[in-house]
Amino acid sequence: MELEIAIRERIQERYDILHELYDIWFTENPAHITTKDRFYQQAHIEKHRAFTYLLDKGYIVVTPVENEPEQVAVCITVDGIDFFERGRLEGKGNGWSIVTEYSDE
Repeated sequence: MELEIAIRERIQERYDILHELYDIWFTENPAHITTKDRFYQQAHIEKHRAFTYLLDKGYIVVTPVENEPEQVAVCITVDGIDFFERGRLEGKGNGWSIVTEYSDE
């Protein structure tokens, strides 16, 4: 049961990241600008692995910021948008209820 909860928490982490980038996509600047150190950090390994997963799946892209060598732009891709919207409409990744609904068993 603990493994199932951990898996659901990891899934939720990825949905949370996509949710933030999805919201940013529909603003004037569709990318999240951050420092390389902050994005590629390894202090929070779960979050680092979530970003790596999303990059590997092609759901997000990370590009250097022109004239700012220490910054990167993180942006959701069209595949990421489709995945996020499909998941939300199917009731996946809708918040911590996806985790807690199994923790009481």
